[in-house]
Amino acid sequence: MTTVGPVKVHFIGYQRKGEPEEFCDDIARTGPTVIALTAIDSGRQPDSYMAQNREAAAPAGPAVDVRDIAIGVRIVKDGSDAAAPEFYAPPKIHNNATMTFEHDFKEPGNYVAIITVADRDGREWSSRFPFRVGVLSLWNTIEYVLYGIGFLGLTAGLWLVAWRRGAQPEQTALHQAE
Repeated sequence: MTTVGPVKVHFIGYQRKGEPEEFCDDIARTGPTVIALTAIDSGRQPDSYMAQNREAAAPAGPAVDVRDIAIGVRIVKDGSDAAAPEFYAPPKIHNNATMTFEHDFKEPGNYVAIITVADRDGREWSSRFPFRVGVLSLWNTIEYVLYGIGFLGLTAGLWLVAWRRGAQPEQTALHQAE
């Protein structure tokens, strides 16, 4: 989530192939990605946060009607703000205060979403939201190492069970012969 002028904008996305869960800052793979930008009153948390944190204090009264806020975005490779954007959508008012779009990330790397909001009086604000696509982070690396350890542990456990079962019939036959 990032603050842009009078509102907070919640950045969330999904990939149709690969990771089934949503992401908020790192996109696991390149490829088609659905991204949603939701304008939220700056004194309020998103509904998903409120559902997970029911004990949190009640949000403050609305300071701005987010349905009157236009949302736009420009996505660029990090460090290339002056270059042509990979994706651009000018600010537009959305009935539910959520802008949804799909972009096909062809190259892994660091990206920046330059989010622009505008009010009905023509005032505009922008904010930068950095994120990574297809770049292994430390957590991704640890996750894959843990998967490998789990696989090796399961394989070793199954091999041990099979080895013990194979060894028991010989001992039983030896005891019966005595």
